[in-house]
Amino acid sequence: MYGQVAGGSATVGGGALALTGFDTAWTLVAGVTLMVAGLAVMRLVPKRRRVRG
Repeated sequence: MYGQVAGGSATVGGGALALTGFDTAWTLVAGVTLMVAGLAVMRLVPKRRRVRG
């Protein structure tokens, strides 16, 4: 269980990625993606029309 190299390298890779500053870039990419997805959903939702009467 503790002798697996893949698990250890994934842990080291994640820590190294945080030290290089790419964590901020991925956060920005995720934020922009969520914003664009939200705008796409808003385009699908029908607009309300006010009924005068």
